[in-house]
Amino acid sequence: MDERESGARGGLVVPASRVRLSRESVRVGPAPPAASGGQEPQLQLIRNGDVVQAIHITCTCGQQIIIECDYE
Repeated sequence: MDERESGARGGLVVPASRVRLSRESVRVGPAPPAASGGQEPQLQLIRNGDVVQAIHITCTCGQQIIIECDYE
């Protein structure tokens, strides 16, 4: 493999020759909640009487997901 090697999860391992140490802080990952206006994700329970059928989640970024509840 050239200067990159496959990691355990299929990602890339950065070779030591490409790493530079610094005392500067660097953010890795999504922006902190303050950057999204201090909002929190919204949750809505979809019910059929007293039974929760699904959970509708709206992220602060606008993405939505529905988790369907299956009771056996």
